Amino acid sequence: MVLFPTILILMLKVSPSNYGLAQVSLLAPSIFLIVLGGTIADRTDTRILLCFVHLMATAPLFLILFAIYFNFLSYELMIFYGLIMGCASAFALPSRESLLTSISQGEIQRTVTIAMITQFGFQLIGMSVGGLADNLGVIPLIIAQSFSLIVGAYFSIKLPKPTFKKEPFKLSKIKNEMIEAFIEVKNSREIFPVSLSMIMVGLCFMGNNLVTLPYITTERYGFGSTGFAIVSACFWMGTLSSNSILAVKKNIKRWGTALMVAMTSGLPILGSLYFEMPFYIFCLVIFSWGCGAGVVIAMGRTITQTFAVESHRGRMLSVYTLAFMASGPIGAIVSGNIIEKYSLQTNILVTSTIGIIFILVLSLKTNIWKIKSPN
Repeated sequence: MVLFPTILILMLKVSPSNYGLAQVSLLAPSIFLIVLGGTIADRTDTRILLCFVHLMATAPLFLILFAIYFNFLSYELMIFYGLIMGCASAFALPSRESLLTSISQGEIQRTVTIAMITQFGFQLIGMSVGGLADNLGVIPLIIAQSFSLIVGAYFSIKLPKPTFKKEPFKLSKIKNEMIEAFIEVKNSREIFPVSLSMIMVGLCFMGNNLVTLPYITTERYGFGSTGFAIVSACFWMGTLSSNSILAVKKNIKRWGTALMVAMTSGLPILGSLYFEMPFYIFCLVIFSWGCGAGVVIAMGRTITQTFAVESHRGRMLSVYTLAFMASGPIGAIVSGNIIEKYSLQTNILVTSTIGIIFILVLSLKTNIWKIKSPN
């Protein structure tokens, strides 16, 4: 979240549209592979799969190290890096999500929020380290990221074994099992509207988070990697804060209402970015945005984990993830091109309007506000 824009915007000085395309390279593989990853997770020992994926993800980092050292770093190489890391994520995410149920002991909301607190907490540490790129350069930080992936591979093996016996993996059945995932999600009165809401998250929020925020940081405030790190940290500190509250407050029953209120609150926050403001106010706005995002992510994952069919959990979770992984690249491309051809302000107006339309359709055409905890 810090090194990628640092290399592309500050070192390679790419245009907004090319930067948006580079962000797509990180997300696009999930469009084609994440349901396959979820299907494989339902049929294999996910601990071993996670270990392998962590180790595979170190390869493009070492390639960047060689490219910097031997002076052949390029935009095309960063696209290749993004594609490999995107492929790794497509297999890691459904495997990790399906393992949460194995360790939840009946408290899925609390397990999801604790997992997110852990994730976002270490993201903040990573962003803080990434902010040192202005002084240290990127090479020590890429080495640190590679080391963290190796540590992740080790602890993947230490996770509990699957709680139920899985059917053996058969390549001939992959297509039908992937189709089953979409059918199960479509038939779910809880997971289907939540998955639709994630399309809005990808288009309006993820696209702006990936593209608009880095360009606001550089064009309005003139910051480098330190600015990227501060802004990213504010967002994820907000996410961490709201999830910490959710972890303590276990008695939330109206999951759909919490999801929709948090998602709706993100639209005026996004709209406020239209106006210039002091940097510290900008950071407070991004913190507030992160607070709402934390609730959206936690409630969405909790609903999907709870109502997914156990034998199809990995696949159904991957379809849910696909909803915003597929719309996120589109949002990034749209934001990058609008910023380049028109302005930051125009992009914010367009994406905010799209968000309002989504909220109205979800409210009028689905039962998303009525989704509750089954307990």
